[in-house]
Amino acid sequence: MFSDSHAHFFMIFQRNEGDPSFLHTMAEQKFRFAMDIGTQPADLEPRQRFISQVFEGKISGEMPISLPVYSNLHLPSFLHFAAGLWPHASSIAEPEKSLKALKADIDTLFLQKAESEKVYPGKPFYFSLGECGLDRFWNGAAAEKRGGDLNPDERGTTDIEGEEFLFKEQLKIAKEKNLSVIVHSRDAYEDTLKCIDEIGHHKGIIHCYSYGLKEAYSFLERGWYISFPGNVTYAKKKADKDRIAELVRAIPADKLLLETDAPYLAPVPFRGKINTPLLIEYTYAAVSEILGKSMETLAEQVYQNCCSCFLVK
Repeated sequence: MFSDSHAHFFMIFQRNEGDPSFLHTMAEQKFRFAMDIGTQPADLEPRQRFISQVFEGKISGEMPISLPVYSNLHLPSFLHFAAGLWPHASSIAEPEKSLKALKADIDTLFLQKAESEKVYPGKPFYFSLGECGLDRFWNGAAAEKRGGDLNPDERGTTDIEGEEFLFKEQLKIAKEKNLSVIVHSRDAYEDTLKCIDEIGHHKGIIHCYSYGLKEAYSFLERGWYISFPGNVTYAKKKADKDRIAELVRAIPADKLLLETDAPYLAPVPFRGKINTPLLIEYTYAAVSEILGKSMETLAEQVYQNCCSCFLVK
């Protein structure tokens, strides 16, 4: 019944002591839509191989052996893929190399779309570019305060210009290919808006939304979807609950998405534990209560929104 617009499946596997059973349970529970998110250069192939080998029964707690990228893959129909470059210091330091790898992954997804259309004429095909964006919790001034003994990706980077360049170049690719973009924006609202306005591609999602009502309207008026993770269940004080409820109610029904961002941000009562898409029902329950809708009605709306947002024509 449920859809999850943003999860990192191989990261779940890595943190879950090599247990891939959550993927089989998703299939058994008839998940309708899930998007596996890219973060690193050239990570599409290993992510797809991992999921394929899970459903072939070949996973034994280690990274799967090589398989062809776009043939002989055994992937469930509810699961789709994005490719993108998270603002890691390593990708920012080598933008040409990172962007070249990303473009190759995007080409692979278009090739997979063509192959799918040969076998299933008229069947919709879904993918996206992302996640990409700006993170000023890790990068910028915050990186200066971290210990020098950390590796670059743990420490972050002070290269703000490089971070914005990498983001804008990905926006350009998405604009050229007419793809939706999954935007990561943390403590960087104004610069995020500046970048997307400069490129002029307003198609996609502000994922793991963490700003306020005024900022939400700025994204919505430009056409963006807003996606909420499990942190909508975290509020304890009435004022915080009211603030979240006001924000959720402000999002038009056709622009609302829900996600886990698994393995991160597990909803209450599992906060602090490893998250999987199986826990997204708690986020649906919280949002359905806020909106006064049944979970079934909300699930149908989110599914339709996923289809509309991620469809590649």
